[in-house]
Order: sequence, then structure tokens, then C-alpha cells
Amino acid sequence: MDLQIKEILAKHTYKLRHTLLRKGQPYESCKLESDNHIDSIHLGAFVSNQLVGILSALPNKCPNYNSRKAMQLRAMAVHPDFQRKKIATHLIRNILKQLKDRKSIEIVWLNARVKANDLYLGCGFTPLDSPFEINPIGIHQRFIKSVTDES
Repeated sequence: MDLQIKEILAKHTYKLRHTLLRKGQPYESCKLESDNHIDSIHLGAFVSNQLVGILSALPNKCPNYNSRKAMQLRAMAVHPDFQRKKIATHLIRNILKQLKDRKSIEIVWLNARVKANDLYLGCGFTPLDSPFEINPIGIHQRFIKSVTDES
């Protein structure tokens, strides 16, 4: 499989966001508050020039660590035909490297659907607090990772 990870515009994430993460909700729900912030990063995973995976990093303080310089990972999605092929892991590692290179970011955090917990644990994230509900999406777990831990 010829996988390429590239930076993309926020608007290019919306189709996969809607199909995989916001099904049944208005298309507008795919647009996140900081999508177009100057410090935001949007990555696309491409196989044979087809966008099959997405991940965004947005500037947002972690509620558990308000004094730390942080980015929040959001809207991770991989097309069902390409899941379980390490595409999500490649997206996460790529974005973590970019954030480490910025040198101004201390931590990365996210709220993951609990069915994705193993993915984030495997990428070195640490769970925070207990799982919680995000309506109408479902049960989530908050994770954190120090960017300086990245090699």
C-alpha cells in the first residue's frame, strides 16, 4: 500500500468527518471552531491519491492542565475500507513530530471514543480521569501525551 501523509485544508476534511464522525448531523457540524486558526494542522492520508484518513490538531488548552501550551487532536477518521492498516498510527506519529518541531507545544491531548482507546495507548498516550459522555456522539476517554517524549 502506497500511503502518503500530507497537510490539507480544513475544508478537505469535512466529507470524511461528516460520513464517519457526524453521520445524521448537519454538515455544518463538521466545521470545528479552530479549523482555520493559523496554528491548526490538518493531515490527510492518501492511498493512490484517494483521501482515506484525516486528523486535525487545533490550539486548545487541556482542561486538566490549563497552564501548559497545548494542542488538541480532533476529528480522526479512517475510511472503513482502510481501517486496521496502521493509517491512524501514521497520522498520529506525523502530527506529533510536527508539533515537537514547533518547540512551543508542551502537550497534546484528545477526547477519544472509547472504542479507539487501544490506538492511543499504543501511541504512548496516557488516559486522564474517567470516561464521559459527549452528546450525541457517545462515551469518550481523555488522553494526554508530552510532546517532548516524541523521538
